[in-house]
Amino acid sequence: MELMQHARAQGCAVSASQLERWRRRGLLPQPTRVYRGRHGTASVYPDGTSDLVCALARHSTPGRKSDDLALLAFFDGAEVPETALKLAIAGAYFKGRLRNEKVVARAAARVPEGWESVLGQEYEAAEAEARTELAKGDRLVRQMRSNLRRLPDLAGASQREVDERLIGVLVGLNMLRLPEDDHEFMADLSAVLAFDCTPYDGDVFAVWEYAAISHSSQMGRYEETSPEERFELLLGTSQEELRDLREEVRTAVDQIWHRATRGLESEADLSHPWMARHAAAMLMEWMSARQVQPGKVSLADRYFLSLGLLQLRCLAAERSAGEVWQSPVGEGRAGFIARTMGSQHRS
Repeated sequence: MELMQHARAQGCAVSASQLERWRRRGLLPQPTRVYRGRHGTASVYPDGTSDLVCALARHSTPGRKSDDLALLAFFDGAEVPETALKLAIAGAYFKGRLRNEKVVARAAARVPEGWESVLGQEYEAAEAEARTELAKGDRLVRQMRSNLRRLPDLAGASQREVDERLIGVLVGLNMLRLPEDDHEFMADLSAVLAFDCTPYDGDVFAVWEYAAISHSSQMGRYEETSPEERFELLLGTSQEELRDLREEVRTAVDQIWHRATRGLESEADLSHPWMARHAAAMLMEWMSARQVQPGKVSLADRYFLSLGLLQLRCLAAERSAGEVWQSPVGEGRAGFIARTMGSQHRS
């Protein structure tokens, strides 16, 4: 009764049958029966249960899955029961990972027979990831193409030629270690990253975001973990650690969102199931990745550090290459369009 009254006071209408459904689904903790002398017994819930009920009520819609409801309430700041929360996090992470692995496996299966032994499994895996990313053709890929075309030898090249060079950049970012000694690769990478632009030039920030996330994996000590090991790590993580991880993920997601909206919105809206699943998968990845990162660094700081190191490595490669280095044409989008497509516009 107290839970219903508290929820009503917060503007959330909750029925007794709804509370019972959530309890059966593991979304609410079981109360402890406490004897109170002549007043009989009372049901006592753990601290935070009232706020949990309000969070569940805010995100509850007909047909919404228990896992989604658990994640939405969790990233809303509620104390979700441990078992339900961990199962929801695992479900979000492993389902997404399995889908991606199937797509990458299909891309890897298209590698000509015999090539794997020549180039090595690491390269083939990186190329499969790269071709999968390229096939999406989203704003990230389009901006990378645009940036790469700033190189003099690609200004008037076909999209096929540009894509072959872009594949090389994506492969390098998906390798275990960045191939810094390859000056041609580093020149293309520098052009793709377009550090001479501002965050407001097209979708260049989407490019920086992708590169920062990719290179942050290359910064750490490489250790391959199986799905079973990651699940065991999740099971052994305390509620307090999960709360700390939630804050790290929220901060990182908010910063990404703030930059993606060009400063218009300071906080990401995690009230959508797909956003909550994305945040849960990020939490699962970071829970494992932070163990092999050099020093103590937060998830948000890791991305800034990663991008800064990429910029330094591009500068170092440019100085090392000397006159061999091919610099992009720093003319901006309007100048590029006028130079490469002017004849088309005039006709």
